[in-house]
Amino acid sequence: MYRLAIAALVTTFILAGNALAGNCDDRQLAHTYSAMLKDDQAQRGRYIQILRMEHRGGRVDAKEKDHLESIIVDTDTANQQKVDRLILECGWPGKLDANRAAFSAFIVIQHAPLDYQLKYFERVAAANKRGEIPSDKFAWLVDRVLVEQGKPQLYGTEFDYGSNELAPIADPANLDRRRKTMGLPPMERRNRK
Repeated sequence: MYRLAIAALVTTFILAGNALAGNCDDRQLAHTYSAMLKDDQAQRGRYIQILRMEHRGGRVDAKEKDHLESIIVDTDTANQQKVDRLILECGWPGKLDANRAAFSAFIVIQHAPLDYQLKYFERVAAANKRGEIPSDKFAWLVDRVLVEQGKPQLYGTEFDYGSNELAPIADPANLDRRRKTMGLPPMERRNRK
C-alpha cells in the first residue's frame, strides 16, 4: 500500500511537471507575451487623446471615455493574472524573443497598481542589470513607483497624461545627470519632442 501511494505521488509530480513544460514552450510563450503587449496598447492611445482633449477644454464623449477606462482596467487585470501564472510556471521570460517577452512583462507591471509593481520590482531591476529591460524603460518604473508612493521622481518620466505636467522631481539641478545614466535625453530635449 505504501509503495502504491509513493508511486501515485511520483506519477502525479511527473505529470504535473510535463504539463508545466508544455505551457513553457518558447514559441507559445513568445506569442502569449506579444499578445499581452498588443492588448495592453490597443486602447491606451485613444484614451490619452481623450485626456489631452479634456484637459484643453475640448468636448469629450464621456461614454467613450468610461468605456475605454473599463476595457483598459479589464485588460490590465487579465494581463497581470497571465504574467503571474507565466512567471510562476515558467520563470521570468529573460531574453526570450530577443527581449520582447521581457519588455511585454515589464509593460504589464508598469501599468499595474503599486502593490503589483512592488511585487516584481526587484525582478525587473535584475532584468535591467542583465540587459533584458533597457535602463531608459526601467527609469519609467522607478519614477512611477516613487510617484505612487507620494515621493518625488528621479528621472522625470512621470507626468499627467492630460496636461503633460511633470510630477515633482527630486533634486532638479541634477536631473539631466541622472537621466544620462539611464540613457534618457536631457529634459530640455525631451520637452521639444
